[in-house]
Amino acid sequence: MHPKKERIFAAAIKKFSYKGSTSTTMQEIAKEAGVGKGTLYRYFDNKEDLTSSLMKMGFEEITNDIKEAVSQVDDPIMKLEEMIDVQLQFYNQHQNFCKFLTREIWGYKNKFEENIKEIRGNYTVIIEEVIAQGIESGQFKDVNVETAASSLVGMVNITALHWFLFKENFPINEIKDDIMKVYFAGLTK
Repeated sequence: MHPKKERIFAAAIKKFSYKGSTSTTMQEIAKEAGVGKGTLYRYFDNKEDLTSSLMKMGFEEITNDIKEAVSQVDDPIMKLEEMIDVQLQFYNQHQNFCKFLTREIWGYKNKFEENIKEIRGNYTVIIEEVIAQGIESGQFKDVNVETAASSLVGMVNITALHWFLFKENFPINEIKDDIMKVYFAGLTK
């Protein structure tokens, strides 16, 4: 990625995580990134294009991280543990992205609904496949895989956001252990 585009992404995430995309101007992003406003329009058609690009970039990165983490693991339970860990590590390293993403998905869903469906679909399908594998192997209860996958994604996302907004530290291992206890208590046989 071009360094200017990286700076624009970083500036947009910072601004959007605090003010939201609708309250942030392209001029504010340009100033934060240290580029001219025209440079923004060289890379993005408008603010919605920038916002969608940020969502896509983030989901692609976390999806690739998850694929890599589970590629060497066969056991469905261990795969889900890896997925939880990867998500928490990602959000810990990208706290502003977590705030931005949650705000945009919940606050402005209608504006980005098609983008969100496409991006999240690619992301949650990995989790759905692991849950289906666990059901087939007899390790997991016979549940709706889409519901179970969405529940895990929501649990991790909202828990991470809660810690970023209301706590001063982010104890990843404690959070991971608690999520696994709660989630697996309902999923495993």
